[in-house]
Amino acid sequence: MKFLMKYLLVLAVITSTDALFAENPNATAPPIKEPPQGFVSLFDGKTLEGWDGDPKFWSVEDGCITGRSTEDHPVPYSTYIVWKGKPVNNFTLLVDFCVPGEGNSGVEYRAWEDETRDHGLNGYQADISPGEIMGILYGEALGEIIAWRGESAKFDVDGNKTIKKFGDAAEIGKSINMHGWNTYRVEAMDNKFVEYINDVKTAELLDERPNSPKEGVFGLQIHPGPPMFFQFKNIFLKTY
Repeated sequence: MKFLMKYLLVLAVITSTDALFAENPNATAPPIKEPPQGFVSLFDGKTLEGWDGDPKFWSVEDGCITGRSTEDHPVPYSTYIVWKGKPVNNFTLLVDFCVPGEGNSGVEYRAWEDETRDHGLNGYQADISPGEIMGILYGEALGEIIAWRGESAKFDVDGNKTIKKFGDAAEIGKSINMHGWNTYRVEAMDNKFVEYINDVKTAELLDERPNSPKEGVFGLQIHPGPPMFFQFKNIFLKTY
């Protein structure tokens, strides 16, 4: 009987600890970093200065930009917190991110305002969602799923898309902490875009379409669906 009671107590502690870590990824969050040489920080770690998002969904918690939808405040459509800086052409962007549970988010780049949605954006997106979508290259108003993880996509001048495989999606996925902290690196140079998670290439695109965006802003997404929770930290930008 004593052994059973001890087992149940240990199990309760483990369960409560797991629940805490699921809700609070900052238990293992990376520290605040200094921008690498040549980069500037887009987030001060304390406020949302320089960003514009619906306060029902976006806040700063534990030094992180935090996106949260709930049953009481569901997201009706993809909504973003938008970086309010000038549109950027060529760049490298670094973003630490965490998805402690399930959900769908992303880092929007070369983006422009979608006037049909409050805090809406269109553009390329480095996708964030645990599972097979993590690390894909999505195109909001630019072709939807452009390249799955492990794919190199090309749009020619007529809009025809071809795909080449450079890696196995499952193998690449082993380098990603699906429910923990990771670092996205997005590189944009003219009409070529490459996405990395934890320094492992996940997807890339060469976009020769005449109407492809040549510059844009950045945004962090909350996708419609069940309640979701995301955090972002150490957001650094280098322009060329």
